[in-house]
Amino acid sequence: MKKFVVSYELDYVHTVRVGVTAPDAEAAKKTAEEAFDAGTIWDNTADMPLLYDDFEEMDRGHVLEFEAQEVEEFPEPEACVREIIQRDKAFAACKALIAAYQKGEESESIDWEDVDQAHQLALKAMPHLAREQDVLSGDVVN
Repeated sequence: MKKFVVSYELDYVHTVRVGVTAPDAEAAKKTAEEAFDAGTIWDNTADMPLLYDDFEEMDRGHVLEFEAQEVEEFPEPEACVREIIQRDKAFAACKALIAAYQKGEESESIDWEDVDQAHQLALKAMPHLAREQDVLSGDVVN
């Protein structure tokens, strides 16, 4: 069997809304544009809360067309996919921590195996923190 990367494209609009306190609309737009240029518009701060960030498909009458390109091996996932995978791992870690906590409340004792499992899931979600932890504990050889 051969391997193919199959793709399609959709037109969409990316809408972002943030809260800005400013003397007038022009100053508010300028503040938001500067934050966009600096890459901080999505930081969701008290001074500029993120209110909306979503993609909406546009129907421009284009027929959905699929393209296929033969490849020797599938490429590594792009950053957007790695972000989804990391978010899913983070949710799994949170769910495990909540379950461990609830189990501890019910039994009035903490099962460290449950906490360790949640910790391992969290480290998979945040591998850079796992490396920092290894460096701090001396487990990494340079």
